[in-house]
Amino acid sequence: MCLLLLPFCLSAQEKSSDSTLHLINKQLKELKALRTKDSLKIDVLTHELKELLTRTSYTDSNGKSTEKENKDSLRIKQQLEEINRIKARTEGAPVVLQFDTLFRIYANLGPYTALERAQTSSNKIKNLYEKAFYHKDSLKIKHFYNSTTISYENEIIMGVSELDALWDGSTVEELALSNIEKINNSVLNLRKENSLQNKIYRLIELVLIIFAVGILIYFLNFLFRKMDSFILHHSSFLKKGLKVKNYELIKKNQLNSLISKFLILLKYIFFIIIFISSIPIALKLFPATQVWAEEMQKIFLEPLRSLSDSIIDYLPNLVKIIFIIIAIRFILRLLRYFTLEIERENLTLNGFHKEWAKPTYLIIRFLFICLTLIIVFPYLPGFDTVAFQGVSVFLGILISIGSSSAIANAVAGIVITYMRPFQTNDWIKTGNVIGVVIEKNSLVTRLKTINNEDVTVPNSAILSGPTINFSSIGKTDGLALTAQVKIRYEFDERIVTNLLISAALKTVGVSKRLSPYVFQLDLNEINATYEINALTFEPQNMYFIKSDLIKNIKKEFKDAEIPLSSIQYVEIKENPLLKK
Repeated sequence: MCLLLLPFCLSAQEKSSDSTLHLINKQLKELKALRTKDSLKIDVLTHELKELLTRTSYTDSNGKSTEKENKDSLRIKQQLEEINRIKARTEGAPVVLQFDTLFRIYANLGPYTALERAQTSSNKIKNLYEKAFYHKDSLKIKHFYNSTTISYENEIIMGVSELDALWDGSTVEELALSNIEKINNSVLNLRKENSLQNKIYRLIELVLIIFAVGILIYFLNFLFRKMDSFILHHSSFLKKGLKVKNYELIKKNQLNSLISKFLILLKYIFFIIIFISSIPIALKLFPATQVWAEEMQKIFLEPLRSLSDSIIDYLPNLVKIIFIIIAIRFILRLLRYFTLEIERENLTLNGFHKEWAKPTYLIIRFLFICLTLIIVFPYLPGFDTVAFQGVSVFLGILISIGSSSAIANAVAGIVITYMRPFQTNDWIKTGNVIGVVIEKNSLVTRLKTINNEDVTVPNSAILSGPTINFSSIGKTDGLALTAQVKIRYEFDERIVTNLLISAALKTVGVSKRLSPYVFQLDLNEINATYEINALTFEPQNMYFIKSDLIKNIKKEFKDAEIPLSSIQYVEIKENPLLKK
């Protein structure tokens, strides 16, 4: 078999040798044409390069540089600065092998741009990698017609010009040797990584990763099923739902549903974390997919890394906010303690009523909260951003526009609190409403009328009009309940007065200690108006007492046969003219 294949191999080698020589001749012609076309430019650059790299400082017998050498040194220095400045602004055209950048080309060569040279070199290096056999010693430096090339077995891989060396800051020989070393290392490493043995190892590792992920998912699924069964069925924890003191915040069935959903959500979060972590690891096994792995890590890990960095950077401000809140909370707790002591009358302050304790505490608490927000605001995340400031201004304008009446009521509530015109459970009259005060806060006052009507009155309306309090003095000095009657002049006023007083004394709730009294208010055409004033210390029952008083007055006058209604008599006289 070997003898039969030998002639074919020899023939193939001869054909390969002929094609190689033909290719070399063709490339030499191309290089010669390029050299001839751009010879002037290359000569100038070569001359400058030699001056730049090999120039030594010559001095005269007095040890001083000549004027010409000083000018040349200045020119070379300016040229170097210009090259470094241009090089800092450009990245150059990369020569790449399997996403790995070997080196960069900055200079053009004849009609070929740096990008075209880099693409051609990348393709030829890729061909070297794809060869069946590769020998690093076959990659050599060759010189053709004053040009330097890097060739592999008579195939030109790339050319190295003096301008390339000038860009690199070295000689042509040094740059060519550096590029050969980089090409050899990259090709050999990549061939080693993509060898059959390594591919088998990577496939085995990939199978192991998939197997490990499957085992981990199975274990997590089994663990969460056990947790769900234990918490919901076998555990005595939260069997009666979630309670806060005596209030059932969440019922048992609702709590079980929430726990199940939370466990499912947590399980899927773990699954996502496992997949996100394992896919980049699997992609890194193969050189062709390493770029994808890096991109996935950037997509998923960069936000997490940025978030963690932001949290770590924000920790000092968070500690400051926590300390400020703790200090303010301690002060408010201390103020609340003194407030309770004043309300219980364990602590008394001259001129400070116990009813003022709670509203004063609420005002101070509000001021402290505002002060805390002002102090904490600069430490909030994103407080200096335009969006945060815009939202703050918008909320401020919205609150100021929409809360004008609320602020008026709040100010009126504070004034009413310290004026103390009435207290809870006092019977008052404000506007046309009479009722007992059942609640008063910073914005409104709620009254309950005798008919069990719940009336809400804004504090600003109370402050802007008169308020009558039936209970404040009535409980200590007595509240006078009045009733008026009109009696004809033919009945003695002493009898009328005694009857009114008698009716008042017979009324339940009228004070016997303070005797009732009668006023004559008006003298009409045929009758006089009498008013009985009966004092009571039960203003909360004034409606019922007055009703009984009117009933007793009616009974007394009826028994005395004195009518309470007056009839207007009209006297009719004869007309004397009619008699005639």
